[in-house]
Amino acid sequence: MDSTASVKRNPQVVAQQLAEPEGAVLLHLQTGAYHGLNQVGLIVWELIETEQRVADIVDGVRERVVDAPPQVGDDVHRFLEMAADRDLVIVTEQSA
Repeated sequence: MDSTASVKRNPQVVAQQLAEPEGAVLLHLQTGAYHGLNQVGLIVWELIETEQRVADIVDGVRERVVDAPPQVGDDVHRFLEMAADRDLVIVTEQSA
């Protein structure tokens, strides 16, 4: 997934935040599948309340996670790719 791609929530997915610091649970209304989110996954989910570029999501996570590890960008990319594979998010690749 390219850093210039845009990501937004799939409207068929609802979230329920759990008690701190447990994260959240996502429910895909079409498939009935549940997906757990840790705290960083929840931050990403909050950041894509509106459509965002992948690079901006990574920056947002870096700003909100205290002492974010250097590989946080890779972690966010992997999370978004997993979320796209599970139809939790909609990705729009930017054309050149």
